[in-house]
Amino acid sequence: MYFEKVINYIDNKYHHKRIIKFLTSYKINKLIDVGSHKGEFIENFLKFKKIKSVYAFEPQIDIYKILKKKLKKYKNIKKKNIALDKKLGVKKIFISKLSSTSTLSLINDNSLFLKIKKFLIRDKKSFLKSYLVKTTSIDIFFKKIDLTNTLLKIDVEGFEYNVLLGSKNTLSRIKYIIIEKQFSNLHKGYNFKLSHNYLLKNNFILLKKFKFPLLNFEDRLYINTNCKT
Repeated sequence: MYFEKVINYIDNKYHHKRIIKFLTSYKINKLIDVGSHKGEFIENFLKFKKIKSVYAFEPQIDIYKILKKKLKKYKNIKKKNIALDKKLGVKKIFISKLSSTSTLSLINDNSLFLKIKKFLIRDKKSFLKSYLVKTTSIDIFFKKIDLTNTLLKIDVEGFEYNVLLGSKNTLSRIKYIIIEKQFSNLHKGYNFKLSHNYLLKNNFILLKKFKFPLLNFEDRLYINTNCKT
């Protein structure tokens, strides 16, 4: 799909690299990538920084197969075909023709952005299909794992607040967080202020904003001012 190729090109050649270059001056030992897609951010990250370990979470079955194959050569990457939520369980995922926008969030069919998106990808449906995926939380998965100098990246298409709620006991051990803020009403009940205020409450401050060139979202970098590691 031509539009997807354009999006991926901008993401890989400009947006990701801009973020990663900014991060090169910070000490980062581990990367937790929630919503890894095909591993684009991870591959770009490892070109600029050498780190001890990476944890890649991608719930889409077909996309995970691509991710697993692409990252096979890296011995320090743990790959999981599972979604992160506020608790252990199962959740329905909505698969989009533009796979990077698949989501566990409920889709707002009245969204103007959705209508534009469907036109651009030449799809009349809001999503191709849906199925149930297993979920866990950051608190559960990383309970006994050392997270010294860890960067947590959350890119889950409107489901970010749920991921944060599942990390309330772990946030104090995480130094950096990159989280996506959308500028559309694509998902029902989406309110980025919930995520922002939750991070402020847990001693994070906003360090920098990275606006995507198409102006439909930005990635925000937060740093934990109370984390000693």
